[in-house]
Amino acid sequence: MRRFFLCFFMILLLPSTVESASNFKVSFIRDGDVWVYENGKETKLSSTNEASEPIWSKHGAYIAYKNGESLMVASVKGKQIEIEKDVQSYQWSPTGMEIAYISNDILTIYNVKQKKKSHVALGVDQFSWFPDGKQFLITESATLSPRGWGVVKLYKVEKNANLDIKKVEPFATLPHQSDSFFAYTTSEFKWSENGHWISFLAIPTASMSADGNTLCVITSEGKAFQSIGTMLNVSNWFKWSPHQQELAFINGEGRIATENKTFTLKEMPVFKEHIFTPKGFADWDFTWAANKQIIISRVQEADWSNDAKKRPLPSLYTINLAKNQQEKLTNPLKGWGDYAPTYINQSKQTLWIRTNRKRANIMAGSTKQEKILIKDVDVPDNYYDLYRWNDVFTVYEP
Repeated sequence: MRRFFLCFFMILLLPSTVESASNFKVSFIRDGDVWVYENGKETKLSSTNEASEPIWSKHGAYIAYKNGESLMVASVKGKQIEIEKDVQSYQWSPTGMEIAYISNDILTIYNVKQKKKSHVALGVDQFSWFPDGKQFLITESATLSPRGWGVVKLYKVEKNANLDIKKVEPFATLPHQSDSFFAYTTSEFKWSENGHWISFLAIPTASMSADGNTLCVITSEGKAFQSIGTMLNVSNWFKWSPHQQELAFINGEGRIATENKTFTLKEMPVFKEHIFTPKGFADWDFTWAANKQIIISRVQEADWSNDAKKRPLPSLYTINLAKNQQEKLTNPLKGWGDYAPTYINQSKQTLWIRTNRKRANIMAGSTKQEKILIKDVDVPDNYYDLYRWNDVFTVYEP
């Protein structure tokens, strides 16, 4: 019976042939340049040797990326332009052909079709589009005074505000500094599937943030603020379910990635908590798959060693959240590890990174039928074995 379940589960997660469906595209960084993989073909889009953080536009026609500190936008057909220098963060509109970004604390929109910029608001430290693509949720960072740190304030602002302060509305104020809470700024904001809840990280000053940030939720009306966990400042480590009001995240303080990192699920609005990481393991990157399944990168817990060869490398596992059943999905060769799983909904297959810390490939398949889809992807810098793979690898699915 167990063997039948495992075989059925593999069939559910991954197709019999990797090329059976070409309904996705991959943007990746190789030798510091942006490349696109589509239908088995690789196309080089840039020649800067400084590219990072590729992000697909809503309809998959453009890729935004960093060239050093400059924001670039490249068409999949190869044409690229520099949008702005000295850019902190950027996001594509969830509905149209606009990209928003922060440069020198100014939130600005660039319309790719009209080739036109418009300023939105001043004094912005972080932002995210609302799901309707008509307004933003923005962060005003805390300031330090002789009486200590102030509070972080959140605002709503229309995308066509054009620096008009009358179009900036208060949304919420985070708690004052205390023994249990401190925020200097926030991460990006993420909406639940039904749009009722918003999740984000409350981020303290840099030295403290390296060991812990507070995962928070608040309603879309700016009410019912709750702190629900402490985690590293990794945006891909907290994700809403595509179907239910459930927030999954990697909980745990400490900058060492191989210690105290547990996959946790919170149900809203009752905040019921479930922990799925077995004792003796640490969980990292994960993706929501079909039918309340999670695919996750899991490693043996270990104390820190300065010798990379003595540090453990992860494999992929599957978690059935409804039944709390878990199975090992991949078995990389010694000296290699599997990271950053991404689930393709239409073709029901998984892509992931396999690396020996010096070289990296993008894989596709299952334990019984896996293959290298893309060779020689850049390996990002790591911090105590934490790799931010979204700096070099992102998938577009229609």
